[in-house]
Amino acid sequence: MTTQLEQILTLLQQSKDNKGIKDVEFVKTLHEVAKGKSTNQSSLYKGKYYPAEWAVDGNTGTFSHTKGEENPYWWVDLGKLYRVKQIVVYSRKDCCGSYLKDMDVTVGPSLNNMSLCTHYKGPASTGGHFNLDCKAAMVGRYVKLSINSKRAYMQLAELKVFAYHQKL
Repeated sequence: MTTQLEQILTLLQQSKDNKGIKDVEFVKTLHEVAKGKSTNQSSLYKGKYYPAEWAVDGNTGTFSHTKGEENPYWWVDLGKLYRVKQIVVYSRKDCCGSYLKDMDVTVGPSLNNMSLCTHYKGPASTGGHFNLDCKAAMVGRYVKLSINSKRAYMQLAELKVFAYHQKL
């Protein structure tokens, strides 16, 4: 799957009164929906450095960073429900890409109602990026990354969430 994915599906739907046919066009396009959105993480490095929002500021030269802790996590609130399909994670350029490993990506309508999108075995490479695809688009407002470890650092240079707009 590519982040440039565009599919156009046109349905011809017979109207109920049988007076004609209406053209109904549905555009299925993946959109990046996390940039600038509200974020949080399990801790701040040294209590005050590298906030969670730096992972969605559009700049791969900045990064979020937790302290070394058990099962560190980071999440973004997309602001409304989307059908999440792909997450692209950028690792730090200067070091520490290998810290991104054994990571669960969950998606859900609330932080208390999350389902597994995918698991990333890793490790990542320094200065690189990797795509995480949900097997099927998942409806959710929140996307959360959690590292499964007794002691780890969550460090994200940038995170992009690609989703379809949810029609409710």
